[in-house]
Amino acid sequence: MSGFLSALVIVAASMLIWKGQRLVKVHTLTQPLIISSDRSDKVLHTLPPGTTLYFEESFPEGFTRYKVYVNVDRMPLTLRDLTDPTEIDPLEARAFDKEALNRALREYPLTRKELAAVLQSPHLTKEEIKEVFLQYLENTK
Repeated sequence: MSGFLSALVIVAASMLIWKGQRLVKVHTLTQPLIISSDRSDKVLHTLPPGTTLYFEESFPEGFTRYKVYVNVDRMPLTLRDLTDPTEIDPLEARAFDKEALNRALREYPLTRKELAAVLQSPHLTKEEIKEVFLQYLENTK
């Protein structure tokens, strides 16, 4: 009987440990994403290729929330308690489309690597890319 109880305790402890360890689902970007916010709509920001997004939750409204971890080096930041979860103000990220590529070429210093990744994106057609470059060349004359 004591052997059975010992085995039961070991199995229960193992189950608790196993359930406590949650697998983290991640995605590593192959193309840069445009980051937008209500606070800084006039400035173009991107998440570069190679950034790892950590899955948090999918919502019925059609969007998915991810976390991005950032190391802040030797710069103490003031922290506050977030008492109301509705205070979360997430940024939005999306793939480059024709208008965003046009704006990025004019206003943002895309690296060659970032531009190559954007051009390989399935979100832009060859015709759209051609239009953007023709417009860019026309505006730089």
